[in-house]
Amino acid sequence: MKHLDPMDYSNLRVDGHTHIFCWGENPKEGFLSRRTQKSIISKLLLQLSGIKKERGDTISEKIYNRLFKDLESTELDYIVLFAQDAIYKDGADIDYERTHFYVSNDYVLELAKRSDKIIPCTSINPMRKDSIRELDRVRDAGCKLVKIHTAIQGVSPDLPEFEAFYRHAAKIGITLIFHTGYEHSCQVVSQKFTDPKKLSRALDQGGNIIAAHCGTCAFWDKEDYYPHFIEMMHQYDNLYGDTAVMAGFVRLNACGKLAAESKSVTSRIIHGSDYPIPPSRIPHRKHVGLFPKYRKNLLDLDLNIKRAYNYGPRYENLILELIGFEI
Repeated sequence: MKHLDPMDYSNLRVDGHTHIFCWGENPKEGFLSRRTQKSIISKLLLQLSGIKKERGDTISEKIYNRLFKDLESTELDYIVLFAQDAIYKDGADIDYERTHFYVSNDYVLELAKRSDKIIPCTSINPMRKDSIRELDRVRDAGCKLVKIHTAIQGVSPDLPEFEAFYRHAAKIGITLIFHTGYEHSCQVVSQKFTDPKKLSRALDQGGNIIAAHCGTCAFWDKEDYYPHFIEMMHQYDNLYGDTAVMAGFVRLNACGKLAAESKSVTSRIIHGSDYPIPPSRIPHRKHVGLFPKYRKNLLDLDLNIKRAYNYGPRYENLILELIGFEI
Protein backbone atom coordinates (compact mmCIF):
# COMPACT_ATOMS: atom_id res chain seq x y z
CA MET A 1 0.00 0.00 0.00
CA LYS A 2 1.71 3.15 -1.19
CA HIS A 3 0.79 6.25 0.72
CA LEU A 4 1.97 9.68 -0.30
CA ASP A 5 0.69 12.35 2.05
CA PRO A 6 0.98 16.04 1.23
CA MET A 7 1.28 17.02 4.89
CA ASP A 8 4.65 18.16 6.17
CA TYR A 9 5.69 16.10 9.19
CA SER A 10 9.37 17.04 9.04
CA ASN A 11 9.42 19.00 12.29
CA LEU A 12 7.45 16.46 14.33
CA ARG A 13 8.94 13.86 16.66
CA VAL A 14 7.06 10.67 17.40
CA ASP A 15 7.74 7.57 19.45
CA GLY A 16 5.98 4.87 17.46
CA HIS A 17 6.10 2.11 20.08
CA THR A 18 5.16 2.67 23.75
CA HIS A 19 3.19 0.71 26.33
CA ILE A 20 0.85 1.21 29.23
CA PHE A 21 0.72 -1.66 31.73
CA CYS A 22 -2.20 -2.48 34.01
CA TRP A 23 -1.47 -4.43 37.17
CA GLY A 24 -4.98 -5.83 37.36
CA GLU A 25 -6.90 -3.75 39.89
CA ASN A 26 -9.50 -3.23 37.13
CA PRO A 27 -9.25 -6.33 34.85
CA LYS A 28 -11.54 -4.76 32.22
CA GLU A 29 -8.84 -2.17 31.58
CA GLY A 30 -6.02 -4.72 31.67
CA PHE A 31 -3.91 -6.98 33.84
CA LEU A 32 -0.66 -8.85 34.25
CA SER A 33 -0.89 -12.47 35.40
CA ARG A 34 0.37 -13.32 38.88
CA ARG A 35 3.28 -15.12 37.26
CA THR A 36 4.23 -11.99 35.30
CA GLN A 37 3.80 -9.73 38.32
CA LYS A 38 6.21 -11.88 40.33
CA SER A 39 8.81 -12.21 37.58
CA ILE A 40 12.28 -10.75 37.94
CA ILE A 41 11.79 -8.75 34.75
CA SER A 42 8.65 -7.04 36.10
CA LYS A 43 10.36 -6.21 39.37
CA LEU A 44 13.38 -4.79 37.55
CA LEU A 45 11.15 -2.75 35.25
CA LEU A 46 9.35 -1.12 38.17
CA GLN A 47 12.66 -0.36 39.87
CA LEU A 48 14.80 0.80 36.93
CA SER A 49 12.08 2.89 35.31
CA GLY A 50 11.40 4.74 38.56
CA ILE A 51 7.71 3.77 38.52
CA LYS A 52 7.84 2.42 42.07
CA LYS A 53 8.62 5.93 43.35
CA GLU A 54 5.76 7.52 41.44
CA ARG A 55 2.69 8.85 43.25
CA GLY A 56 -0.41 6.66 43.35
CA ASP A 57 -2.20 4.23 45.63
CA THR A 58 -1.91 1.26 43.24
CA ILE A 59 0.76 0.13 40.81
CA SER A 60 -1.58 0.85 37.89
CA GLU A 61 -2.01 4.42 39.15
CA LYS A 62 1.75 4.81 39.44
CA ILE A 63 2.23 3.58 35.87
CA TYR A 64 -0.49 5.92 34.61
CA ASN A 65 0.88 8.93 36.51
CA ARG A 66 4.41 8.27 35.29
CA LEU A 67 3.26 8.14 31.68
CA PHE A 68 1.39 11.43 31.87
CA LYS A 69 4.22 13.13 33.75
CA ASP A 70 6.69 12.06 31.06
CA LEU A 71 4.29 13.25 28.36
CA GLU A 72 4.25 16.71 29.94
CA SER A 73 8.04 17.08 29.88
CA THR A 74 9.09 15.16 26.74
CA GLU A 75 10.44 16.82 23.62
CA LEU A 76 8.28 14.42 21.60
CA ASP A 77 5.16 15.73 19.90
CA TYR A 78 3.34 12.38 19.98
CA ILE A 79 3.61 8.81 21.19
CA VAL A 80 1.89 5.73 19.79
CA LEU A 81 0.45 3.88 22.78
CA PHE A 82 -0.22 0.15 22.43
CA ALA A 83 -3.05 -2.01 23.66
CA GLN A 84 -2.38 -5.74 24.12
CA ASP A 85 -4.98 -8.35 23.22
CA ALA A 86 -5.43 -11.67 25.01
CA ILE A 87 -5.39 -15.38 24.21
CA TYR A 88 -8.93 -16.67 23.61
CA LYS A 89 -10.82 -19.89 24.28
CA ASP A 90 -12.31 -21.10 20.99
CA GLY A 91 -11.95 -17.57 19.67
CA ALA A 92 -14.63 -16.21 22.01
CA ASP A 93 -13.72 -15.74 25.69
CA ILE A 94 -10.46 -14.54 27.22
CA ASP A 95 -8.36 -17.45 28.46
CA TYR A 96 -7.29 -16.03 31.81
CA GLU A 97 -5.02 -18.97 32.61
CA ARG A 98 -2.93 -18.52 29.47
CA THR A 99 -3.09 -14.72 29.10
CA HIS A 100 -0.20 -13.08 30.93
CA PHE A 101 -0.39 -9.51 29.58
CA TYR A 102 -3.57 -7.71 28.59
CA VAL A 103 -4.50 -4.07 27.94
CA SER A 104 -7.95 -3.46 26.48
CA ASN A 105 -8.54 -1.49 23.30
CA ASP A 106 -11.13 0.68 25.04
CA TYR A 107 -8.65 1.68 27.74
CA VAL A 108 -6.06 2.88 25.21
CA LEU A 109 -8.73 4.65 23.15
CA GLU A 110 -9.85 6.41 26.35
CA LEU A 111 -6.29 7.46 27.23
CA ALA A 112 -5.94 8.97 23.75
CA LYS A 113 -8.91 11.21 24.56
CA ARG A 114 -7.13 12.42 27.71
CA SER A 115 -3.98 13.58 25.91
CA ASP A 116 -3.50 15.14 22.48
CA LYS A 117 -0.03 13.57 22.47
CA ILE A 118 -1.33 9.98 22.42
CA ILE A 119 -1.99 8.19 19.13
CA PRO A 120 -3.79 4.91 19.94
CA CYS A 121 -2.62 1.55 18.62
CA THR A 122 -5.23 -1.06 19.40
CA SER A 123 -4.50 -4.79 19.47
CA ILE A 124 -6.47 -7.64 17.91
CA ASN A 125 -5.71 -11.32 18.10
CA PRO A 126 -6.76 -12.56 14.63
CA MET A 127 -7.81 -15.87 16.22
CA ARG A 128 -10.84 -14.06 17.66
CA LYS A 129 -14.11 -14.92 15.93
CA ASP A 130 -14.97 -11.23 15.87
CA SER A 131 -11.53 -10.07 14.70
CA ILE A 132 -12.74 -8.42 11.48
CA ARG A 133 -15.66 -6.79 13.28
CA GLU A 134 -13.20 -5.46 15.88
CA LEU A 135 -11.05 -4.05 13.05
CA ASP A 136 -14.05 -2.06 11.87
CA ARG A 137 -14.92 -0.95 15.40
CA VAL A 138 -11.49 0.47 16.21
CA ARG A 139 -11.21 2.04 12.76
CA ASP A 140 -14.55 3.76 13.33
CA ALA A 141 -13.05 5.05 16.60
CA GLY A 142 -10.28 6.71 14.59
CA CYS A 143 -7.54 4.12 15.11
CA LYS A 144 -5.33 3.30 12.13
CA LEU A 145 -2.76 1.08 13.87
CA VAL A 146 -3.29 -2.46 15.20
CA LYS A 147 -0.71 -4.56 17.06
CA ILE A 148 -0.47 -8.35 16.90
CA HIS A 149 1.86 -9.86 19.47
CA THR A 150 2.79 -13.09 17.78
CA ALA A 151 4.56 -14.81 20.69
CA ILE A 152 2.38 -13.74 23.63
CA GLN A 153 -0.96 -14.02 21.82
CA GLY A 154 -0.04 -17.34 20.23
CA VAL A 155 -0.34 -16.12 16.64
CA SER A 156 1.66 -17.73 13.87
CA PRO A 157 1.15 -14.97 11.28
CA ASP A 158 1.63 -17.21 8.25
CA LEU A 159 -1.58 -19.22 8.75
CA PRO A 160 -3.99 -19.08 5.77
CA GLU A 161 -7.03 -18.51 8.00
CA PHE A 162 -5.73 -15.03 8.82
CA GLU A 163 -5.67 -13.89 5.19
CA ALA A 164 -9.14 -12.32 5.28
CA PHE A 165 -8.18 -10.36 8.40
CA TYR A 166 -5.04 -9.01 6.72
CA ARG A 167 -6.90 -8.19 3.53
CA HIS A 168 -9.60 -6.29 5.40
CA ALA A 169 -7.04 -4.32 7.40
CA ALA A 170 -5.40 -3.24 4.14
CA LYS A 171 -8.77 -2.35 2.63
CA ILE A 172 -9.79 -0.02 5.45
CA GLY A 173 -6.35 1.57 5.79
CA ILE A 174 -5.06 -0.01 8.97
CA THR A 175 -1.33 -0.55 9.38
CA LEU A 176 -0.58 -3.80 11.20
CA ILE A 177 2.32 -4.04 13.65
CA PHE A 178 3.72 -7.50 14.41
CA HIS A 179 6.08 -8.38 17.23
CA THR A 180 9.24 -9.91 15.70
CA GLY A 181 12.31 -11.27 17.46
CA TYR A 182 12.44 -13.23 20.70
CA GLU A 183 10.14 -12.05 23.52
CA HIS A 184 11.55 -11.89 27.05
CA SER A 185 9.07 -9.88 29.13
CA CYS A 186 6.56 -12.64 29.91
CA GLN A 187 5.40 -16.16 29.07
CA VAL A 188 5.15 -16.94 25.35
CA VAL A 189 3.34 -19.57 23.30
CA SER A 190 6.18 -19.96 20.79
CA GLN A 191 9.26 -17.93 19.88
CA LYS A 192 9.05 -19.42 16.37
CA PHE A 193 6.06 -17.18 15.67
CA THR A 194 8.35 -14.12 15.86
CA ASP A 195 10.35 -14.92 12.71
CA PRO A 196 9.90 -12.01 10.21
CA LYS A 197 9.73 -14.54 7.37
CA LYS A 198 6.28 -15.47 8.65
CA LEU A 199 4.96 -12.04 7.59
CA SER A 200 4.75 -12.88 3.87
CA ARG A 201 1.05 -13.71 3.94
CA ALA A 202 0.18 -10.38 5.58
CA LEU A 203 2.47 -8.43 3.25
CA ASP A 204 1.01 -10.11 0.17
CA GLN A 205 -2.38 -8.54 0.94
CA GLY A 206 -0.90 -5.12 0.10
CA GLY A 207 -1.18 -3.30 3.42
CA ASN A 208 1.64 -1.56 5.23
CA ILE A 209 3.24 -3.83 7.85
CA ILE A 210 5.62 -2.86 10.66
CA ALA A 211 7.98 -5.48 12.08
CA ALA A 212 8.45 -4.30 15.65
CA HIS A 213 12.02 -4.71 16.95
CA CYS A 214 13.31 -5.51 13.41
CA GLY A 215 13.52 -9.20 14.31
CA THR A 216 16.37 -8.57 16.77
CA CYS A 217 17.05 -11.03 19.58
CA ALA A 218 19.12 -11.07 22.78
CA PHE A 219 22.72 -12.23 22.54
CA TRP A 220 21.87 -15.48 24.38
CA ASP A 221 18.87 -16.49 22.23
CA LYS A 222 19.00 -19.67 20.16
CA GLU A 223 18.26 -17.85 16.92
CA ASP A 224 18.85 -14.40 15.50
CA TYR A 225 15.97 -13.29 13.30
CA TYR A 226 17.53 -9.97 12.30
CA PRO A 227 18.99 -11.38 9.02
CA HIS A 228 15.50 -12.61 8.12
CA PHE A 229 14.14 -9.10 8.71
CA ILE A 230 16.70 -7.60 6.33
CA GLU A 231 15.93 -10.27 3.75
CA MET A 232 12.23 -9.43 3.94
CA MET A 233 12.89 -5.69 3.74
CA HIS A 234 14.62 -6.23 0.40
CA GLN A 235 11.73 -8.38 -0.81
CA TYR A 236 8.78 -6.18 0.22
CA ASP A 237 8.56 -2.41 -0.11
CA ASN A 238 5.47 -2.29 2.13
CA LEU A 239 7.46 -3.64 5.10
CA TYR A 240 8.81 -1.31 7.77
CA GLY A 241 10.67 -1.82 11.03
CA ASP A 242 10.79 -0.08 14.38
CA THR A 243 13.66 0.25 16.84
CA ALA A 244 11.70 -0.52 20.01
CA VAL A 245 13.85 -2.06 22.81
CA MET A 246 16.92 -2.02 20.53
CA ALA A 247 18.77 0.37 22.85
CA GLY A 248 18.54 -2.16 25.66
CA PHE A 249 21.64 -3.83 27.03
CA VAL A 250 20.71 -7.30 25.73
CA ARG A 251 20.77 -6.06 22.12
CA LEU A 252 24.22 -4.53 22.36
CA ASN A 253 24.99 -3.95 18.68
CA ALA A 254 21.48 -3.73 17.23
CA CYS A 255 21.32 0.04 16.71
CA GLY A 256 24.71 0.26 15.02
CA LYS A 257 24.13 -2.79 12.84
CA LEU A 258 20.83 -1.39 11.58
CA ALA A 259 22.36 2.04 10.89
CA ALA A 260 24.96 0.36 8.63
CA GLU A 261 22.31 -1.11 6.32
CA SER A 262 21.55 0.37 2.90
CA LYS A 263 19.35 3.45 2.56
CA SER A 264 16.60 1.28 1.09
CA VAL A 265 16.34 -0.31 4.55
CA THR A 266 17.05 2.63 6.87
CA SER A 267 14.56 4.86 5.02
CA ARG A 268 11.78 2.55 6.28
CA ILE A 269 12.83 2.47 9.91
CA ILE A 270 10.50 4.03 12.51
CA HIS A 271 11.48 5.37 15.90
CA GLY A 272 10.15 3.36 18.83
CA SER A 273 11.34 2.98 22.40
CA ASP A 274 9.25 0.21 24.07
CA TYR A 275 8.62 2.65 26.94
CA PRO A 276 8.51 2.20 29.91
CA ILE A 277 11.22 -0.41 29.39
CA PRO A 278 14.35 1.70 29.97
CA PRO A 279 17.20 1.89 27.45
CA SER A 280 20.78 1.36 28.58
CA ARG A 281 23.19 4.29 28.34
CA ILE A 282 26.32 2.14 28.66
CA PRO A 283 26.44 0.66 25.12
CA HIS A 284 25.72 4.12 23.67
CA ARG A 285 27.85 6.28 25.97
CA LYS A 286 29.91 7.59 23.02
CA HIS A 287 26.71 9.06 21.59
CA VAL A 288 24.92 10.41 24.67
CA GLY A 289 27.38 10.09 27.56
CA LEU A 290 26.67 8.41 30.87
CA PHE A 291 24.77 11.31 32.45
CA PRO A 292 22.78 13.15 29.76
CA LYS A 293 20.53 15.94 31.00
CA TYR A 294 17.40 14.23 29.64
CA ARG A 295 18.04 10.86 31.29
CA LYS A 296 15.14 11.15 33.77
CA ASN A 297 12.61 11.04 30.93
CA LEU A 298 12.90 7.59 29.34
CA LEU A 299 11.13 8.77 26.20
CA ASP A 300 13.74 11.46 25.56
CA LEU A 301 16.68 9.28 26.55
CA ASP A 302 15.71 6.60 24.04
CA LEU A 303 15.02 9.18 21.31
CA ASN A 304 18.41 10.84 21.71
CA ILE A 305 20.29 7.54 21.76
CA LYS A 306 18.76 6.49 18.46
CA ARG A 307 18.82 9.93 16.90
CA ALA A 308 22.62 9.71 17.11
CA TYR A 309 22.63 6.77 14.69
CA ASN A 310 21.20 8.88 11.84
CA TYR A 311 18.68 6.46 10.38
CA GLY A 312 17.40 9.14 8.06
CA PRO A 313 15.36 12.35 7.90
CA ARG A 314 11.99 10.59 8.30
CA TYR A 315 12.98 8.32 11.17
CA GLU A 316 11.21 10.39 13.85
CA ASN A 317 7.95 10.93 11.97
CA LEU A 318 7.55 8.24 9.29
CA ILE A 319 4.78 6.60 11.31
CA LEU A 320 2.63 9.70 10.68
CA GLU A 321 2.96 9.25 6.92
CA LEU A 322 1.88 5.63 7.12
CA ILE A 323 -1.36 6.45 8.89
CA GLY A 324 -2.07 9.76 7.12
CA PHE A 325 -2.09 11.57 10.44
CA GLU A 326 -3.96 14.87 10.42
CA ILE A 327 -2.16 17.62 12.34
